[in-house]
This record gives sequence, structure tokens and C-alpha cells, in this order.
Amino acid sequence: MQKSIDKNKTLDDNFSELLKKNENFEQFDAVFVDSFDKYQQKDYKTILNPQNKKDIKLWAWKNDKANAEFAIICGEQDLENVTISVSDLKAESNIIGSKNVKVSFIRDVKAYTGHAGWYANNPANIMPKGEREYYPEVIYSDSPITINKNTFQLAWLEINTPKAIATGVYQGVISINASNTDKVIELNFDLEILDIVMPDSNKYLFDVEYWSHPYNVAYYYGVEPFSDKHLDILKQHMSLYKSLGGHAITASIVEEAWGGQTYGGDNKIHYPSMIKWIKNLEGKWEFDYTDFDKWVQLNKEIGIADKIICYSMMPWNNVIKFYDESKKKMLKIKANAASSNKYSEIWSPFLTDFIKHIDEKDWFDSTYMGFDERHNMGTAINLILDTKNKDGKTLKISAAFNDFKHNASVFDRLDYASVGLQQIRNNLQDFKTQVQVRRANNQQTTMYTATEHIPNSFTKSVPVESYWTIMFAGSLNSTGFLRWAYDAWVKNPLDESTHWSFPAGDCFLVYPSEKDDKVRESKFTLRLAKLDEGVRDVNKLYIMREKDASIAQKVEELFASIKGDSENSYEFYTMSKTNFWGRKAKWLTENGRKQMLLDMQNIKEKIYEISKEYSALESK
Repeated sequence: MQKSIDKNKTLDDNFSELLKKNENFEQFDAVFVDSFDKYQQKDYKTILNPQNKKDIKLWAWKNDKANAEFAIICGEQDLENVTISVSDLKAESNIIGSKNVKVSFIRDVKAYTGHAGWYANNPANIMPKGEREYYPEVIYSDSPITINKNTFQLAWLEINTPKAIATGVYQGVISINASNTDKVIELNFDLEILDIVMPDSNKYLFDVEYWSHPYNVAYYYGVEPFSDKHLDILKQHMSLYKSLGGHAITASIVEEAWGGQTYGGDNKIHYPSMIKWIKNLEGKWEFDYTDFDKWVQLNKEIGIADKIICYSMMPWNNVIKFYDESKKKMLKIKANAASSNKYSEIWSPFLTDFIKHIDEKDWFDSTYMGFDERHNMGTAINLILDTKNKDGKTLKISAAFNDFKHNASVFDRLDYASVGLQQIRNNLQDFKTQVQVRRANNQQTTMYTATEHIPNSFTKSVPVESYWTIMFAGSLNSTGFLRWAYDAWVKNPLDESTHWSFPAGDCFLVYPSEKDDKVRESKFTLRLAKLDEGVRDVNKLYIMREKDASIAQKVEELFASIKGDSENSYEFYTMSKTNFWGRKAKWLTENGRKQMLLDMQNIKEKIYEISKEYSALESK
């Protein structure tokens, strides 16, 4: 039996009064809640509200996904061995089998409520002082649990719709049991299947790139990086990423491309290079591609890695670490792009050897050189474009790059570019124009969110913020969304998501299993589930606008109605820093939360209405 995933939860003082007012409550109950919203134990009064229903209506395309969230409310005694089962979904003679339905308890995680600060100002990795709270975070497991008295437990319903299924309204039942009571709670749901087929995730028109840290997965589970055990864990881990519409993978070509800001276990190097730099006894450069090859090959077998984005020819502090065979130790050199001759002297041997290697592997056309908001990028780009492969081609270039308006000499040469939310807001029309121009040139342009942006996808964020983020990116006509990071876990993420440099949860969108679990698999967060829902909905809109002029007009009207052009589009407040090296944190106010919930519920309803109209046109 799984341990209780409650964390010293407490009910507000009005519990008994609330129970008396709710005539349907006895021992325990369950109700559907708004999956866009966030619920902590202090929100018990909201959950117990009689307006919350025991049935819900959902909709989806074929080959799609529908989600719902519900709360199990515990009374004056603990509930032991609580289990949840789901029936087959039936519509007349048609059935969606229960194997397509997954239900999971949601696990709370402790998190710092502010903003920790920047790594550069906190080199000792000192954890922030200040208030922590528990937040519903991990879509964790269906294993039986204990729910403590006077608390509630959230659970997540996920229905995967088959490609070959008849349209119609399917009905299903969720049953909730506990071993110490004969009472069974049932929740009913309807799922309307529309006559439209969602493309597989690798065919999305709007995709995602979540930077990954495969070494950290090895650190967490205590396995040798890129050993058979590690690769086996990574198969499920990266297959989940594929299901989200991710296919670009992160590959490191130098030690600490981002200056060691991520957790790295007890290792001196937090994010190692997948390619080992070696200066041999003759003073010449050699390169060991063992880890790089295993990583790329694994992802190619999964069906992703059509973009292998290599970081970076401009690492933080311009430092390259290498093993010197004559001195038998690690040394370092600096390759500052401000000095083009010195820079070329160091990087040309690598580029020549690297291009030869990926040519031999037939990976050249998938490989990009990646940059992360660096100065003097022109020097590196010039060198890349001067170095050709066996067919006379040059490597493609990718960058998170904000100065798109005033630095066209760099931006125009990026095959794949991502611009931050606030920079887009500051230059909104210019960005939309760039997206159109770059689409015509077969160049991809995405949006990213980072630490200082509001709304966002942190542990403390309201899940609707994640959905809004993707919808806003879609309204820009961008080709996708980028975020750091997918899996840069802290030491004990299932206990606390606080990081020493960034807002809690900023560095990972998935969680691991417990370290000693027999099955080691990565798990969704609520915020990732809402990012994923947004990605699927934007893809629906991108697909439907190609049908005819009337549909396209309605899609564009929907996109135009999405607020967010200003940081103040949704009201937020700023928390003062609690550490001298920290930064101020931004969170939605109650008014901002309510307005965004209302707006995104309306957007969701409009997507349904357009889908119904599109389905009718398709069936003619």
C-alpha cells in the first residue's frame, strides 16, 4: 500500500459547521472541481461547496485526450486503503474500454513561496529562507492511499480517445472505495467524441521544446550515466516527452554550458558534456562521442531527435574544460567570441571533427548549434557558416534570442528561434511580423517563458496559467513553445521543489518515482498537463483554420480575444525578496486568477463550438 500522500494538512476551523450545512456529506464524499484552478487544504470550504457537482461533461477529438479533476472529501475519521476504479465508457453499442482511462491521486509537494534569485549571486547554492506551503503538484499514482480525517484528496482523470472510435456521447462511472467503510461514492461523466482525428504528436503544427538534463536523471536514481539501466529509465522518460509534441532534444557539447546552475548530485560538474574534449600526447584535439551517440540513438529509436540542439559554442563564462593526457588532469581554456581569431583557433578543430562524426552517423540534417542569449553571437555563427560538411552544407542554428528587433544580422540567420514572453509584449506587432516572414522562409519561431514572467508555470502557479501560456503563444501564430526545463530536478523533488536560484518548480515539469520504486517512471505535473492541453487545443485551431474562410475567421477572432499583450493584462502582486541575493516574485492576485479562469473557460467553450462546426463541414 502506498503511504498517505497527505502532508500535515489541516482543515479550517469551520469544518463542523460546513458538515452540518452539507446534508449529503457522511463519512466521505467526492465532487468534480475545476481542473484549471488550484486547491490547497485551506480551500476546503470551496471544495465542500454544494455547487460542485458529481457529474461532468467532457469532449474530445478522436486520437485525443480529455481530462478532469475531482476531490475526495474525508470526514471525521481517516479513510484507509482508498481505491478508485473507472468503468468502460459506453454509447449505445459502442465502447471505449477502461484501459484507455487512467486515474491518479495527486501528490502535494512543499515549495518556497517567493523567488530564490540568480545563481550568479548565490554561488554557494544556499537555499532561500522564508515561507513554504504545500501545493497539489504531481499526478502521481493509482496505488491505494490513506486520506487523513478532515482533509481532502485530489485525483486526476485522463481519457485517451482511440483513433478508430465512433462519434457520440459516451458515459462512464468513477467508483471510490475505502476498506474501513461500506460506502461507495460514484461520479458520472459524459465524453462527447467529435468526428475529427487529432494528428499524432510527431505531426503537430505547434510543438514544444522542453530542455532536458539526462545526467540528472542518472544522478537521482543512482545509476551510471548512459548505462543500460539509465537508458532503460530514459526510454519512458523521453517517450512521455514525445507524447507532448516534443521532438527537439538537448545535447551538451561542453561541460556546464549554463554555468552549473542546475542540481548535480554530489558531482563537481552538474551538467557534463556528452562529448569529451581530450588533448592527446601530441598536443592535438580528440573527441569522445560515447555519451552523445547513446543519447541521440536512444531518442532516434523513440521517434524524436529530428532536432539535436547542441549547447553550446558559447557557454557561460566562455569556459571549455578538457582532459590533458600529458598532464593527466582536467584543464580549462577560454574561448571568448569577442576575439574572433582566438575563438576560431579553439572551435574550428571541434567543428571539423564533429561535422565529420555526424555525417558518418547520418545525423547532420538533424543537428543544430544552440545558443542561449549570448553576446557576440555573430562570431560563432560566422564560424559555423564557414564550416561545411561533405555535401557542402552548414549546420543549422538555434537560439533563445530576445534582441530580434535591433539585431537582425543574428536573428535572420537563426533557423529556429525562441523569444521571451516579455520581450514579445514589448514589441508585439514586430514579433508577429517576424513570425510571418520567417514562416515564409521556412524558419521556426517560438515563445518561451522564464523566471521573471507572469503568468507562468511554477509549483505555486495556478494551472490555468499554463493553459493561457500556450493559448497566447498560439495567438501569435508561433510554431511552438520552449521552456527550461523538463527534468532538472532538485535533490529530493517529491518532498520539496524549492531551488536555490529559481522559483520552485521552474526547473522541471515532470517528477520522478521514489528512488527505490521497482518501476521508475516520470510523472506529469498539473501544470504540465495544462501545458499539454493547451498544445493540443492550439493544434486543433491551427488545423481547423485551414478548412475554409469562415472557420479561419472564427479561429482568428478567438486568438484575438486572448488577453496578455501587457504584463498587467491579468492583475498580479509582487512579493518582496526574503534574501539579499533574491529577486521579487510575481503571482496572480485573486482578481487576476478569477478573470483568467473565466477567460480560459470561455476560450475552451469556443474551441468546442468551432470544432462542432468543423466536424459538420468535414462530414459533408
